[in-house]
Amino acid sequence: MQCLLSVWLAFTWPAATVAQSLDALCPTLSLSLLQPDVPSLSGLCFMQDDRQELGPEDLLSGRWPLQRRDADQLVFTHTKAAYWVYVPLRNPDSAEHTWFLQLDYPLLDEVDFWIYDLDSVRAGAAPILLQAERMGDARRFDMRPVRHRLFLLPLDFRPRQSLGVVIRVHSSGAINIPLSLHTAESAIAGTQDHSLAQGMFMGSMLLLAIFNLTLFLRLRLLQPLYNAAYILCGGLFLTSMSGLSFQYLWPASPWLANVSVPVTEILAILSLLLFTKAFLGIRADHWPRHTRVIHALFGVGVVLFVASFWVSYALIIKINTVYALASMLGMFAIGIWHQRQGERAARWYVVSWLVFYAGFLFYGLAAFGYIPGFMAQERWMQVALGSQIFLLTYAEVMQLRDMLDRALQIESSARSSLQHQVQARTADLRATMGALQQANQQLRELTLHDPLTGLLNRRGLDESLEQLLSHPGLPGRDVVLAVFDLDHFKRVNDDYGHDVGDFVLKWVAEVLRNLLRRKADVLARFGGEEFVVLLPDTAIQDASILIQRVLDHVRDHAVDLEDGRQLSLTISAGVAAWQSGDTAQSLFRRADECLYRAKDAGRDRMVISTGQGGPDGVQTETLQDRA
Repeated sequence: MQCLLSVWLAFTWPAATVAQSLDALCPTLSLSLLQPDVPSLSGLCFMQDDRQELGPEDLLSGRWPLQRRDADQLVFTHTKAAYWVYVPLRNPDSAEHTWFLQLDYPLLDEVDFWIYDLDSVRAGAAPILLQAERMGDARRFDMRPVRHRLFLLPLDFRPRQSLGVVIRVHSSGAINIPLSLHTAESAIAGTQDHSLAQGMFMGSMLLLAIFNLTLFLRLRLLQPLYNAAYILCGGLFLTSMSGLSFQYLWPASPWLANVSVPVTEILAILSLLLFTKAFLGIRADHWPRHTRVIHALFGVGVVLFVASFWVSYALIIKINTVYALASMLGMFAIGIWHQRQGERAARWYVVSWLVFYAGFLFYGLAAFGYIPGFMAQERWMQVALGSQIFLLTYAEVMQLRDMLDRALQIESSARSSLQHQVQARTADLRATMGALQQANQQLRELTLHDPLTGLLNRRGLDESLEQLLSHPGLPGRDVVLAVFDLDHFKRVNDDYGHDVGDFVLKWVAEVLRNLLRRKADVLARFGGEEFVVLLPDTAIQDASILIQRVLDHVRDHAVDLEDGRQLSLTISAGVAAWQSGDTAQSLFRRADECLYRAKDAGRDRMVISTGQGGPDGVQTETLQDRA
């Protein structure tokens, strides 16, 4: 009913009265080519439509109360109301001209234009609708009459024609209606200038991002990677706010045009949090409070990132902006704290934030409709963000340079000290080299010796055996290998414990050292309770006498334990003499087989393999056969 009433009023209200009332309140602006640009239209008539029920005829009827305000003051915070603006224009020339009415705020959901011929109203007839356009970032980009990030409306004037433009603006965010007028040549020049400025800004950001990515790939440091992510996300945020991303990236998706603003804002803050943590060296073991603050802010940011896809733009943009401000204040406070600790890199970090805050504060106020001049603040924000990113990258380079200078200083100092003290330090160097060689020898000894008994271990035995058997003078030499094994040693561990078992093993090792004293003899603990003795330049008869002494000594002398008890032991041995064609493995295998024969024969005995006759070419001989 309200719409029908509006239409009825439009056509029943006397046209002369309408023209007279509108002209009296909203004077017509006379255009002149001598002034190709009108940066801000003054004295515009507007009204607020709280219920969003009015139409253009209601404004033209003159029955609704209108207010006057300059275009740069048509700034409104978040509201559900729609706003109507009336712009009367006149071409005083006797030639046709085309002008462009420009609305310099790209973040508006719905922007509708109606162009009326006012000459018909002054002639006493009803206003004639010449053209209607529907724009806004809630609609497809290709619906705009001019492919431009801002809202451009072409106005074609006949000679001395008057046109009235009715504008309706509605948006889920803040509303700015900064209207300006430009000739075709001026509009093209302004677009070119803006494109050049945007290209320079985005090109600079891209170069800085590539530089940081190169640092990451070259040095494998995470902070350049985070800085590159911040540069890209911050640049995308500004392009989304300026309408360029809607124009070039997703013109067919108004949903992406809206959601890209809060999403890129959150991603920029998350990247900056990670950069701050890496750049200032914030670790949980050194800075637990700072770490908790960074982690808490990061966690909230992740939640808001997910919510940005589902929550309404009007609400999420407010929440995200508050979160961004809180995060930036937190990072700034942490930077100041590190600067007071004398960290040189933190100084540049703090300076970068001071520069950024100057632009962000006014940009945010303009974006939310608290102050006019959004386009001017947009340019200032680009300068502030670019300066911050440049300073952060410069701080990175200075930090890397300090690290390199310290390394070079240490190297130079060491080199200078060596040059002045080389002769005085020669003796010390030789002593040090000798000590190093001794330490290496001791280390080698440790790797070749059994830590419990001090005898060679299995590795040491293999090395000694290979070295002996590979000696070019081996043919014609007598070499005997004996393998010892303590009889019933498992009972010792079971009955007395492993500590006593270890004590017994050390006692046996000492017996071997005392009875086999030649320097050339090789004594080793093969593993567990097995011991191996390698006797070079020893005939089998002599070797059997030495080995028998070991068996007799173990049998005849009890082991005195620490608690006063005595433990009687016996030991068995398998002996093999080297023969032509033997290898280290075959020699040991024959001795080990003899040991098993000694065990099977009743233990406490020695079995010798002479390598002559017998089964399988091996003759065994038992020199002692005690039950």
